[in-house]
Order: sequence, then C-alpha cells, then structure tokens
Amino acid sequence: MEKYSNTDSNETLVLTKYVFTELLNQVIDKFKEDHKVQETYKDSQLYGFGNYNSNLPSIKSELELLLKGYVNGKYLYNKSREVSTGKPVVKISREYKFLFFNYLDCKDVFEFLEKRIKLHDEREKQLQLLHSSVSNEDYYYVCYYYGEDKRMTKGQIIIYNNWKTFELIFVYQNRNGLPIYYNLFGNIKQESSFVHFDAKFFTKRGKIEGANFIFYVGKSNVNERPILIGTYSSFDKYDHSVAGNMIMVRKDSREAMEEEANSFYFDPVFSQELVKERYVALSHVPKQLSRLSSKSPYASIFGKIPNNYKAIFSIDNEKHELSFLVEEFHYNIRSRTENVVVENDRLSLENKGQILELHFSLVGIFYIQKVSIYMKVYNLFQTSEVIGRFTGVDINNNIVSGDVQLTVLP
Repeated sequence: MEKYSNTDSNETLVLTKYVFTELLNQVIDKFKEDHKVQETYKDSQLYGFGNYNSNLPSIKSELELLLKGYVNGKYLYNKSREVSTGKPVVKISREYKFLFFNYLDCKDVFEFLEKRIKLHDEREKQLQLLHSSVSNEDYYYVCYYYGEDKRMTKGQIIIYNNWKTFELIFVYQNRNGLPIYYNLFGNIKQESSFVHFDAKFFTKRGKIEGANFIFYVGKSNVNERPILIGTYSSFDKYDHSVAGNMIMVRKDSREAMEEEANSFYFDPVFSQELVKERYVALSHVPKQLSRLSSKSPYASIFGKIPNNYKAIFSIDNEKHELSFLVEEFHYNIRSRTENVVVENDRLSLENKGQILELHFSLVGIFYIQKVSIYMKVYNLFQTSEVIGRFTGVDINNNIVSGDVQLTVLP
C-alpha cells in the first residue's frame, strides 16, 4: 500500500472521527485485556494523568515502555474529548502518530486501516483524506456580528479538510468581564458564488441544529478571499430565532485568531457595518393575527398609509416641494419629482399608531439630502393635509429642521 507524506514526522496526521474512535477503543480494549482492568477504572488512572497512581497500570506507562521515553498521558484523553464534542476530524502530531498504532502491532495508519478497519466505506473515506492531493492546511478566521444583548460579538472559525468541515467557537463575555466559549461543528458546501456553513451544536442529549451561514465568494477560489461578507441564521441564548449580517476575516495563525477573538476591542470598521444589523423573531405562538406582535392592533391604520403625497418643507422662509409615493402592500417610498431619487427609505407607526415616521435620503437635484418626517396620523387621514415636523441635512451638509406640510394627493 502506497504511503502518503501526511505521516512524515513533521506533518500532522488527520483521522476521521470514525477511524480515531476505532483506534481509541482498540487501544483501551487491549490495555484492559492485558491488565484485567475493571470497568470502574477512573479516566485519570486509565490514561495516566492528574493524581493517578504510577504504581498501577495505565496507558501512559504502557506507551512509555514502547517509546522508551516520556508520554503525555492526557494527550489521548484530550483527543477523546474532542471526538465527544462532535469534532469531525482529529489531528495527531509528533510521535503519537505512530505510537498508538505501534501499540496495536501496526506499523502506521495504513496498516491499521488494512488490518483493523472492517467497514469499506469508512476505510475509503480515511484513505481519501490521507491521499488528497490538495493541501489540508487549516485556515483561521475571526467572525464579527451584532449579537445578543445588543452587543458586538466575535467568534473563532477554523476551516479543516480543504474547506469541507469547520469548527466554530463563539466568544462571549461573562459578568466578570472574562471570555466564555460555545463550540459548534459542521460541514461546508460551496455552490455557485457562495459558500454555505451548516453548524451543529452538541449537548448532553445529542446533536441539534446550530446555525447556518452563507458568504459570497464570487467565482475565484475561496482561499483567495481574506475577507468574507455574508449572513447568519440561528437561535440565541433566549430561544429566539435570529438572523443578521456577519463578516469573516482570515488570520495568519491560530495564535493570531485567538488573540483577536479573545479581545473585547472592536475596530470601528466592524461596528459601523454591523451594529443594529440583526433581526429577532420573538418566540411566541399567537392564536390570532391581531396578536402577531405589539404592532398588530394598528394594522388598519398602517394599511391607509400607501398613497401619493406632496411634502412642502419650510426652511429659512423658502419652500421646497417634493412629490412621492408610498407603494401599496410593499411600502417603498418612490420619488415622483423629476431628477430626484429616494434611497434608504423606511416608515413606521410609533406611539401606539398615532405618529407616522418617514425616513429617506434624496439623490439628485433637491435642497434636502436626508430627512426624517413626523406626522400625526389622525389629522392626516381626517383632512388630507397636515403640518408636521422634519429634521434633515441640506445640500451644504447643514442640519436643518422646521415645519413640513404633507398633503394626500388624489
């Protein structure tokens, strides 16, 4: 069987979850059979770490006899913990790449696969991983998003297996200002111009759905993209379904990733892009449409807003007239004034449906460039013409405010 350089002394050996679990179980079974070990053997004594009794048998002492040198008893235990959290691949380095196999009378991973892995599909999956002609280099990213409690949040994303699997470590801050971590694992799929991350969360009850991310990568290789911009959808710690924008930035090393992710400083370039960019769906199950949210009782008023309007802004004894349309059903604000385009528009009912707020920017030949308008809805619907207030920015970047007359056009 041809050997792959992944087993060279200066390389890391990557094992699938299945193969590593088989390796671990067979090492433990051999040890217990050789020493007639009872099931009550504690993990610390079994592996040989912590306050274990060096006079009693342990896997550590067995491996040290084989290696004729020091063995870290907790190394295999830590790897077993990685598997228990759902990690899809396990990496073994240094002398341990051979030592565990030698203990089972196998020269290396290839002989172990040939002699001791019976399932053909699992054996082929491991061989494909070992023989991959594409580099299995890990990639390290820090992700940024606007998260729970209206706070900027970071996470560590480690890409494995040539962009096929990943590990995500969310970093939160506890009440004492110290970082706390939540781990997710999952698979990556690249389709068209996007890369999709499907994360799972592991609990004591098993694997549950964690989060999904979609990032735009274009037509080039994803490795050529040091910065990715996309979206996430998940659930938060308050059991709300949430979605929002996310930015991923590649780091040169694991150390650089961890240093940045564990810092609670945020470059303003991230905050400017992400603050408030989060959608939260409250977790409740209404029995009536009128109970969808606190806004539901005012839906009939909201339904009367779409119309054609004329706004006359009073600034320094001058009048500036703008005609616009609020679209039925869609509530987009469209300019009906020549050479003027409305952008970044939004509208809402506030104060229990009594105040209409309109916010938009204006591009083109108009004195006001950005404006917020506040109107009493009752007066507008009763008289079709009402005086409200506005605040905005003019073409000279001056802050302006004053009265605005809003008329409903036929």
